[in-house]
Amino acid sequence: MILYFLRHADAVPPGTGGDAARRLSEKGVASMRAAAAVWQRLNIRPEVVISSPLPRARETAELLVEALEGRAGALVTDDRLAPGAEWSDLAQAMAPHAAARRVMFVGHEPDLSAAVELLTRAASVRMRKGGLACLEFPGTPEPGSGELAWLIDPDLYDA
Repeated sequence: MILYFLRHADAVPPGTGGDAARRLSEKGVASMRAAAAVWQRLNIRPEVVISSPLPRARETAELLVEALEGRAGALVTDDRLAPGAEWSDLAQAMAPHAAARRVMFVGHEPDLSAAVELLTRAASVRMRKGGLACLEFPGTPEPGSGELAWLIDPDLYDA
């Protein structure tokens, strides 16, 4: 099984709606559009994309699905991926999609880094805004059973 973890792109500062209402900045949108070529070369094909309901994550997920030009499955939002999510929340969000062998999570920090660390037993992982990690599992994803196949720094998108 393959799990992808995508941190939302750069967002505008909190305004009157607070942190939960933040949308992607122009820089964040441009970075995700630039990422399309990298994602296509990697042949990313998630069967389901599960996003945090917050606008900045949902917009990042929408840009990913658009960039993959039909190679991504359904985009769903799940409240369990809101800031503060733990691996158990992500696993529960993934449960209704049990047949999927490639799942993408789009969310927040430090939640995604913590999940990658737990699943791979990595000492430390840093997911920058727009960063993408790929973990491979021999079977069902369990803590300590994953292998970090790759981690993309978003600076590569603009290169």
